[in-house]
Amino acid sequence: MGELGQKLGGRVVAVAPEAPDSGSRDGTDLKNEADSLAPAVTRAATILDVLADNDGEAAGPSEIARRLGLPKSSIANICGALADAGLARRVGTGFALGRRLAELGGAYLATVDQVQEFYEASRQLEAGSEETIQFAVLDGLEMTYLARHDGRQPVRLTSGIGRRLPASCTATGKAALASLDDADLARRLEGVTALPRLSVRSHATVPELMADLAEVRRRGYAIDDEETMEGVVCYGVLVRGRQPGEGPYAASITLLKVRATDERVPLLLADLRTLADQLADPLRGDE
Repeated sequence: MGELGQKLGGRVVAVAPEAPDSGSRDGTDLKNEADSLAPAVTRAATILDVLADNDGEAAGPSEIARRLGLPKSSIANICGALADAGLARRVGTGFALGRRLAELGGAYLATVDQVQEFYEASRQLEAGSEETIQFAVLDGLEMTYLARHDGRQPVRLTSGIGRRLPASCTATGKAALASLDDADLARRLEGVTALPRLSVRSHATVPELMADLAEVRRRGYAIDDEETMEGVVCYGVLVRGRQPGEGPYAASITLLKVRATDERVPLLLADLRTLADQLADPLRGDE
């Protein structure tokens, strides 16, 4: 049996079948046993994705098995192991995300120097500090949000720290995608026939997205004009990684569209560029 592809939360993940137990214990079979752990790890990861996409509601093994197209007994065993490790927690007969994930996430973010510097730099922005500022990294065709500065102007966001959103309709995502070379961008978009839409203004096709990315490259920043939420506009710029292979990262400023006046937007864009420069090279903040 080949790998079973599952589309989950906008991502396509591969779930491999379990390897049979040969019953022998020679060196070759010990290696096969180690290899057979990979499907269990992959399934555990997809289960955590299901729980993450369940809006805080617990999900039982039967529901998870149905959504993944996998045996209930296998799902129940893995859920139990995740709960024992603190990665999930039991809620009645179901499971939800466990607090250990927050600890691991915090440990990861602590290794990203730019996250810590983002908060300090965001507070110092003259105009931008009044608005919502976000920092995210591109993963495939999605942006994972790493940090958020909440300004004095309340804006209801669909993104939160740790949340993943389509890169094709977010300012951070389009800024990051526009930075890729043609071969990398083509590889990521290969086989994509329709783009996920968060609003009626989101791009629906790859040609629409490509035209927008060309405009992003021309003007030097990306715009989410009510593509994720009605009445909200967002401006995004690339933040270059400090080490080879990092990122691409992006920063954005989000505000109510009525506040995006001709006088204010240039100030916000200037602040965004300042923020991006400081995050890419912290020594620039001392100039």
